[in-house]
Amino acid sequence: MSSAQISLRSREGQFTPSETAAITGTPLHLQRLWRAQGLLRARQGGRASFTPRELAEMRLMMRMRGLGVSLPASRRAAVEAAPGVVFAALSEYQRRTLAVEGAGDEAAAYIRALEQTGDHAHLLILAELESMSQVYRHAVIENGECRLLHALSEDAADETVEAAGLINLWAVAAAIAHATPRPLFTLVPPKRWTMKCS
Repeated sequence: MSSAQISLRSREGQFTPSETAAITGTPLHLQRLWRAQGLLRARQGGRASFTPRELAEMRLMMRMRGLGVSLPASRRAAVEAAPGVVFAALSEYQRRTLAVEGAGDEAAAYIRALEQTGDHAHLLILAELESMSQVYRHAVIENGECRLLHALSEDAADETVEAAGLINLWAVAAAIAHATPRPLFTLVPPKRWTMKCS
């Protein structure tokens, strides 16, 4: 199975406002305020719930706000970095963040088949990323602005600016993975796969 052949069916986890507060550190009143300000998507069906990507966005916004980044700038950076955070949570903590519908042996075989591509294509698809170039590892906060970096190097920060903070985006992914009460995504193998494994 090559990455060009991967066609995934999945169910995205939906998290209540209370679960979201526990996972992201975003209090309920702030969730409501950010929703009213258009910083979070509008409620659907009259019930508030949040997706894995929104969990990542909120946790990042909370961290950046704590380091002095303005709310609009935090939002922009969080939207750009969140898919990579979701990818990191899925790739590094797969047992906690990814489930497969079906019997244990069939589910394990399906995951093994997806992993044989060797390029994490199925995880990129779930995180809504086109390539690994969209996955960032760090956010550097300088003068109230956030820069996303693929890797830290000696010249990562402008030598004329004293950095106010550094956010390890993969540590954010780890925090989300450890705090989530259930998987971020559930894969649904195709019926022909189930029949093939029988």
